[in-house]
Amino acid sequence: MSKNWKLKSEIPQDIAEKLKDHLPLIRQLLYNRGLIEKDQIEKFLTPKYEELHNPFLFKDMQKAVDRIWQAIDGNEQITIYGDYDADAVTANAVLQQTFRYLGVGVESYIPDRFTEGYGINLEALLKIKDRGSKIIITVDCGTNSIDAAEFCAKNKIDLIITDHHEVIGELPKAYAVINPKNPNDGYPYSEITGVGVAFKLACGILSQKLRIKDSALAKATADKKGLKIIDGYEKWLLDLVAIGTVADCHSLLGENRILVKYGLKVLAKSKWAGLRAISEIANLDLIAKPPDTYTLGFIVAPRLNAAGRLEHANIALNLLLETNTAAAQQKATDLEQINTRRQQMTERVSSEAKSAAELIQDRKILVVSGKDWPKGIVGLVAGKLAESFNKPTIVLSEEGDEATGSARSAGELDILESLKATSEYLVRFGGHAQAAGLTLKTENLEKFYQKLLEYAEQNLSNEGLGRELKLEAELGEQQLSIETHQLLESLEPFGVDNHKPKFLITSLKITTLRPVGAAKQHLQLKMQKGSRQIDGIAFNQGFLEKTLKLGDTIDAAAELIEDGWNGRRDVKLRIIDIKYSNV
Repeated sequence: MSKNWKLKSEIPQDIAEKLKDHLPLIRQLLYNRGLIEKDQIEKFLTPKYEELHNPFLFKDMQKAVDRIWQAIDGNEQITIYGDYDADAVTANAVLQQTFRYLGVGVESYIPDRFTEGYGINLEALLKIKDRGSKIIITVDCGTNSIDAAEFCAKNKIDLIITDHHEVIGELPKAYAVINPKNPNDGYPYSEITGVGVAFKLACGILSQKLRIKDSALAKATADKKGLKIIDGYEKWLLDLVAIGTVADCHSLLGENRILVKYGLKVLAKSKWAGLRAISEIANLDLIAKPPDTYTLGFIVAPRLNAAGRLEHANIALNLLLETNTAAAQQKATDLEQINTRRQQMTERVSSEAKSAAELIQDRKILVVSGKDWPKGIVGLVAGKLAESFNKPTIVLSEEGDEATGSARSAGELDILESLKATSEYLVRFGGHAQAAGLTLKTENLEKFYQKLLEYAEQNLSNEGLGRELKLEAELGEQQLSIETHQLLESLEPFGVDNHKPKFLITSLKITTLRPVGAAKQHLQLKMQKGSRQIDGIAFNQGFLEKTLKLGDTIDAAAELIEDGWNGRRDVKLRIIDIKYSNV
């Protein structure tokens, strides 16, 4: 009972006429997403794989593909250099599996979060140079690595950057830069993620059918099995692409929608022993219950991220590349143990950080720091606090004379622009409008925060703080049905820019309520609306048992979720917020 509710405005008559071919509820949901024209709606409701953009629309794609094939034919060493989060690890795996399909051995380098930090570092480049690599392909990093590009040029290493981060200054003078955020590029979709860009490079490499047939590798294996050229092989990579895209919290409209929709189909029959092992250990039955974006974002991705947060991302990458089922199961078990530790540490630090944030919760941006907070989990904690307080939040881990951490936005504030405005106090920073990383000297922490607050005062109104709970439509008694839920499935996959719809349901009379969960932290309800009885669950709202009582009539802000038992399909409400009726 904390937020203001705002019901989306009704459809104007002229627009309603354009949407007349759709049922009233779907009309409203399409209108809420800015989908009005027939071709927009068709692409949204029935995304087609064939509508993905040509990878060679990237200005440097042909140049990069030509150089890679030259390296394959010349048996030159290639190294993939990636970041340590789920987007980067899946991007690394996409390219590794592409080269593996071609029978090409490549090396991988992922920096250690704790000793090397984010991005390309020169010590790592020296190691890669000494190993004899002639090409370095970055994934999910490199856009702002000026020094790294200069090092590679001086040492006759061709640096191919694949990334999606914002360009902060001048572009590095690399052999090729493949980034949809590059202002000098003409790629038509800017929201593709790091793994999406890596997938585009993979498609570019695999599109060269004649090169594959005529390659030295193919000729060398001609007297054996030879290379099997499978049309559409790149589609088997889409489960990895979907995981990284959802994990990085990017828009699920446009091209990302196609990648994730088809990636979910591929995940249900994944070729990769590692993904199958993760699904098994997480008790996912991908055949009986097809995966959705919740599966990717809250079950698979956190496990992949856990390795880099607490130990090293190679643990997750090696699992994704494992071909032996038994070995994959053991690696998934090891990763599960790391993830359990991650959950416990996150709970501890979240509690401490929340206590600190409560002391400054009247400010427009929250900045908290701690000396024993692990660097690998401050991003998770920042996300939790941003959601809890509905305010942009930065959580920092202090170590020696530096503080390193993560920023998460809430509402309308572009967090990366906020950091740009305070860059005089930052050692380094980078990211997106909704999430970013930063490092600064601890002695500058107060000055940095003051400058940040000044920026927020000028650029963030109270209305832009995200305190409103935006509801898509009001559901009547007859719409509380499995048929309505099935209608909503046509809008999947849900995510950024296409959130799972939240509805207003009024005049619900409480007939049963009880706290549930190990700590009685959730509230389970039965409610009556007219002649319809419906169940509801309010997660982390068990405390409302002391406020609500049987017979109360409430309004609920809720999502429709499926509730199946004994072969019967029904719906229940996942209650987000509650108000007394007519209040």
